[in-house]
Amino acid sequence: MPGLYAHHPVLMQADGTLRAWTIPMILADPSGASAQDPRRLSRAVERGDLIRIRPGAYAERAGWNDAFPMSRYMATVLAIAASRRAGDAVFCRETALALHGISLWSLPREVSVRTARAGSTGARRPARMPGAQHAPFAERHRMWPQAWRSLRDVDRGGTPSEKLVLAGVSLRVESLDRALADTVPRMDPAEAATVLDALLAGRPAGLKNTRASTPTPWSREEILGLQELCTSAAARERMLTRARFATGETESPGESVSRVVIRDLGFALPDMQHRVHDENGALLGITDFWWEGAGTVGEFDGLAKYLGRRSYSGLSAEQVIAEERRREDAICDRGLRMVRWLAEDLRNPARLEAKLRRAGVPRRR
Repeated sequence: MPGLYAHHPVLMQADGTLRAWTIPMILADPSGASAQDPRRLSRAVERGDLIRIRPGAYAERAGWNDAFPMSRYMATVLAIAASRRAGDAVFCRETALALHGISLWSLPREVSVRTARAGSTGARRPARMPGAQHAPFAERHRMWPQAWRSLRDVDRGGTPSEKLVLAGVSLRVESLDRALADTVPRMDPAEAATVLDALLAGRPAGLKNTRASTPTPWSREEILGLQELCTSAAARERMLTRARFATGETESPGESVSRVVIRDLGFALPDMQHRVHDENGALLGITDFWWEGAGTVGEFDGLAKYLGRRSYSGLSAEQVIAEERRREDAICDRGLRMVRWLAEDLRNPARLEAKLRRAGVPRRR
């Protein structure tokens, strides 16, 4: 459907098993087909060969234990959808944003699902299975906001949710407008910046229609318009404040979070994506952050840069480090100072503050 993330790495294998976000999964066949007989699957769980994510949905132990946390989260979402016996689960909040392809800074703690019954709200926490190093994620049932009752059947997108089918499993996902309006005001400012910057920048998750021939980023006016769906005056004010701070100039979640932390530490906000040239006008590099008055450039170093064949460039870690050092030396030879930081510095702002202070980054006036 338009607006949903165009590519989800969920594939049905020839033997009837799934490969979901790198994790081999099996869905039980209620008819008792031999390859997916529930009794055989239960015995495999008892031996620790399989992890029961939800009733009727299983993951191969090694694949589950070795997967990235976000992959386990998304596999849990798929398992919840596959295990439904009466109606589709309507995923909401951060879960809906992830299914729409929005990159999140932090891993959600729970899978969020809508419910219309007050008595069914709350969290359901599955026990850790034998052989599992990580328990499946909890499932949090959330009421439809009272302010949306008149919009439950029709909203700006025409429907309250959109349908996504992954390898035969049907998922209902809250419309992106609604998920953003309900979630962004509740988020930490840094988390909210990650989401809104992606929309403005049109990073693949932020594109309004990832299946269109010419997908486009969101405009600031469209993001400001989300306040119409916010569920309270306080939520509308937070949405407006965060929308006005957002920028389409960041190129990663780490850069988005960096801007928020830099602002909260009281430093001047930098320019983004500054081009540095040599004396002949040749481009030496594009830096993440730039404080012109201080002659200081800043770089956020995400680990994906150094992951070998899975790195952004496809180069080995050694090649990336060598190239970064060459680039840094060339920039510093222009009389500029460079300061680098990692995600750990963003989670411990005192460390980033010390680095920026030593680099001569000015305070906000």
